[in-house]
Amino acid sequence: MLEAIATAATQTWEQFKYIAPIYLIGLVLESLRPAQARQPLGNIAFNLRYVVLFLFLTNLLQPPLQRWTQPWIAALGGGWLKVAFPPGLAYQILQVLLFAFVVDFLYYWFHRLQHVSGVLWAQHQVHHSEQSLNVTTNNRHHWLEELLRVFLILFPLGVLFDFAPVTNAWIWAVVGLYGYFIHLNLRIELGPLTPVLVGPQAHRIHHSVETQHRDRNFAAFFPIFDIVFGTYHRPAKGEFPATGLHDGRTFETVTAASLAPFRDWWRRSRGVRAPGSQPMDQGPE
Repeated sequence: MLEAIATAATQTWEQFKYIAPIYLIGLVLESLRPAQARQPLGNIAFNLRYVVLFLFLTNLLQPPLQRWTQPWIAALGGGWLKVAFPPGLAYQILQVLLFAFVVDFLYYWFHRLQHVSGVLWAQHQVHHSEQSLNVTTNNRHHWLEELLRVFLILFPLGVLFDFAPVTNAWIWAVVGLYGYFIHLNLRIELGPLTPVLVGPQAHRIHHSVETQHRDRNFAAFFPIFDIVFGTYHRPAKGEFPATGLHDGRTFETVTAASLAPFRDWWRRSRGVRAPGSQPMDQGPE
C-alpha cells in the first residue's frame, strides 16, 4: 500500500508539472478576451488546491480498477473491431479522430446519465458548481468520476475496439488538451464550425445557470451526438451565460467538495432530500 501511495504521489507531481503551464497559458489567453470579466482569484485558487487531491486519488485508485477489468475484457474477447489505418501522418490523424469520436459517443451517454441519475449527479455536481468557468475547471471533477469512467467508458471501449498505436505524440497531445480548450473563459465563437466541433462557447452553455440551457450540449468533442439525440443548443451570437449550479450552491473547501457525494448519498439513504439533488428536487441539471 505504501508503494502504491508513493507511486501515486510521484505521478501526481509529474502530471501537475505538465498541467501547470497549461493553466498559465490558458489564464493569460483568458485575460485577453474573457467571457466573464474579473473572475474571483479565490475560485481559481480553489481549483489549484483541488486538482492535487483529484490527481492523487485518481492515480491511487484508478490503476487497480483498470487492472481488475482487463481479465473481463479478455474473457469477452476484447477488441472485437480492429482499427489500424495505413502509415502516414494523415491516416494517423484520421485514426485519432475516429478514436475521439468513439470515446465521445461513450462519454456523451455517460455524461447524460450523470445528469439524469441522482446518485451519479451527487458527484458530478462538484464540476458544475464552478461559478467562474475557466481553464482550471477542466480538472475540477470529483475523483469518483474517474473511477466510474473505467467501467462506463474504458471497459466498453476495450471490449469493442482494438486501436493500433499512433506514434505521433503531438496528435495525442492535441486531443488531451481539448478538455482545457472547451473550458476556457474566452469570448470566442467558432462560427460555421460550431455544429462540427465543441468550443468554449458551446460548452459554456452546458454549464449555464439559465433554464433554457439545462441538459444541453453533453458532448466533449463532436456536437453531432447532441444534435442527433436532441440535446443540442446552438449558441446565439454573443451568448455567454453565467455558470454554476441552478440553486447557486458552491463548495468553499476541498474537503466539502470531496465529501459532497457521500453526504448526498447518506441523506438519500435516510430519505432526506439533499440540497439541489437530482432528479428529486429540480429535475435534471
